Amino acid sequence: MTRQYWANLVLCIVLAALAIFSVTQVGSVLAPKGLFVCEPEPSQEAGKILHDIQLAKFQISEGMNNMVAADFLIRNNSDHSIKNITVLCEFMDENGIYRDRHVWNLAETIPAMHQAQLSSVSRRFVNSNARALQCGITDFQPVKRPFFTLDRHLDDGYGGTMETGHGEQIPTGH
Repeated sequence: MTRQYWANLVLCIVLAALAIFSVTQVGSVLAPKGLFVCEPEPSQEAGKILHDIQLAKFQISEGMNNMVAADFLIRNNSDHSIKNITVLCEFMDENGIYRDRHVWNLAETIPAMHQAQLSSVSRRFVNSNARALQCGITDFQPVKRPFFTLDRHLDDGYGGTMETGHGEQIPTGH
């Protein structure tokens, strides 16, 4: 029995222990919805006003070439404008068993106390056994005042003209 034999034996024991440890830990990362899948949490800012944002209606339809069209009616009943809205939809089969989930990121802005119909068309693969779905808003960003704004104005002192883009000129002086 040489050193190489003992080194190989120790290496095999370490690898076997590592493999056993990995297999036993897989059970803790398996969720009912898949490997390493966790429920999304809203950001701290969004969590404060999430109860005032409602997903009033949603419709998802699949077309040719796996093109999925999603329409969401979102009501913003808060005092803040919101943007970058994340909607999570979970698909179930006819028995109500979870089959799939997809996330839609909607970049539009909805002003305070307004509602908007937001649409998205994208190429996705939806589970063919899906018969029902549940959707909900999981996160968004409240719109903040910009750090700075650009003030664009015409110089009135020279009496020049400005083109409108349609071939006509508008005098800029008084």
